[in-house]
Amino acid sequence: MDAAGGRLAVSWGPVDGATAYVVAARLKNGVEPFDWSEYEATSSPYVVTEGWAAMSGLEYEVRAAAVNADGQSAWSPSVAVTAPELRPAPPGAIGVETSGPYAVGDSIRVNLFSQQPFERKSLFVWSACDLGGRECELLPIVRPVTSVYLAPLAARGKIARVQIDYDKDGVSYTATATLGSVSFAGSAFPQAAPLPGCAEAAPSSEESALTPDASLSTHLHYLESKSVQTEWDGVEGGAIEPLCNDLLVASPRGKITLVRSNGRLERIEGRIPMNLDVQNSYTDNQVFSPDKFRVADILLRQRSAERWELFAAHHYFTGSCARFRLSSTMILKEGGTLSMSPSWKTVFDADPCLNTAEYSARRAGGKMLMDGPNHLLVAVGDHNQQSAPQDMESHLGKLVRVEIESGEAEILSLGLRNPQGLARDAGGNLWETEHGPQGGDELNLLEPGGNYGWPYVSYGTPYDGYVIASEKASVGKHEGFAQPRFAWVPAIGVSAVVVNDERGFPLWEDDLLVASLSDGDALFRLRRDGSDVQYAERIELGYPVQDMAKMPDGRLALLADRARVHFINPSYEPCADRTEERLERRLRVYAAACDALDALAEANQR
Repeated sequence: MDAAGGRLAVSWGPVDGATAYVVAARLKNGVEPFDWSEYEATSSPYVVTEGWAAMSGLEYEVRAAAVNADGQSAWSPSVAVTAPELRPAPPGAIGVETSGPYAVGDSIRVNLFSQQPFERKSLFVWSACDLGGRECELLPIVRPVTSVYLAPLAARGKIARVQIDYDKDGVSYTATATLGSVSFAGSAFPQAAPLPGCAEAAPSSEESALTPDASLSTHLHYLESKSVQTEWDGVEGGAIEPLCNDLLVASPRGKITLVRSNGRLERIEGRIPMNLDVQNSYTDNQVFSPDKFRVADILLRQRSAERWELFAAHHYFTGSCARFRLSSTMILKEGGTLSMSPSWKTVFDADPCLNTAEYSARRAGGKMLMDGPNHLLVAVGDHNQQSAPQDMESHLGKLVRVEIESGEAEILSLGLRNPQGLARDAGGNLWETEHGPQGGDELNLLEPGGNYGWPYVSYGTPYDGYVIASEKASVGKHEGFAQPRFAWVPAIGVSAVVVNDERGFPLWEDDLLVASLSDGDALFRLRRDGSDVQYAERIELGYPVQDMAKMPDGRLALLADRARVHFINPSYEPCADRTEERLERRLRVYAAACDALDALAEANQR
């Protein structure tokens, strides 16, 4: 195999029983491997000529397969081959019709104008370099259309360049063009500005409405749990969000309930706008099944001591198509009573608006997070549209950053399937949990420009269990794209994720808590070292968890099925008797847990 003259040439000897041959090649350089391109080879040697050329100085992988009369084949081991360096192009060979800096997703038109007509030209390679033009990394081009190319997400904050090889007058040349920096307004996942503190609520004279649940035993903490039944509208799902030490609960159909810290319930007038009257009258009930068309998440931005902005991620039926939408309104507190404004503002509509013939609200995702004082992050699911996560003209299957006032949106990461959880740790790292297909639930560390592979790769397998021969090499693997930091096989029906801090559970500080909808209805505590996960502790709950939140007072709030809310605290019961015999029976680690809880209580009193 060689790459002389800018062409990949593959040779092989006779193979008994072979009726046909297939050659495959791909670029090996780069931050992500490129897809294999396959060609039917008529004879040896075979020269790849169909729009494919070996770019100057780059390394490739080439492999071949012999096909017998039954259509069966086996690939040879891949061989690396490096294309020789071509002659540098004369000055002025490349013209760039647009000028930087570019935003992520901008269309950049690259045209070779001064050396035309060309006998051959290839524009296959992006590179992203630091601002000094050094430390360049190759990046795949995203959906080339004629001469228009989309700026690679991973080039954000760097200088973007292209490499072009071409022939003129029998001579092969290589050239590069600098396109300018690729950026977006703001730094990568900035920490949210501190919110105004909530005023201390006066102790309530009302008897607690919380019902004790069974106590839980874990590796480092005993836990006590109390729960209360909120209004259930017959559909599983919904979302919760702390409001000081109280909890807002949004039902899947848009009703809002406030759960006070003592478990007392207050129904808030109004509901999240979903155009349910029109949706319910639509005749194709198969398209709009109520358990899928629903509220996905809620989020609060505190504006003052008595005023909050409520954001909701939800579906909305326009009458002719269905959208995934972010809406907002105001919540006011007057004399201890909450009221919600009936006026809602549309903050962001995900594209496309799916028509009723193809629409599915399944795999909606929709978790939100503040990103500084004026932006929202929202992880949008693919809505059962398989091609959407890799389509840069669609918001589906993406992490999207939305400017709240203008609604301007930019895609930060792609290749998501059904994101159920989104949380930021103290170092600014962004953690995401998402459902895989039939296994392969993932914990991802999202980064600007990251491609997380769906639908091309997954540790899961197809629901029908049928795998075609050409897919066997990739099924159950995650090669070529950003790897999850942890995966569950079989799936646990992963839902929300929170990052535990020092409040409430001192021996779980910085751990990730991941909830599940199935697999025994458990909570998983992930001990991590930075971005690496050391182990996962399974904590049996006995009920599926739809959503989860860490309360300011340290409690863990869980929204279970049928709209029941559970609040979990560390239990002081094992600390009541600290005799040596007791500690020996209960493991000495609980002595450390009791000491840590005492120190936390003293700190809170100060």
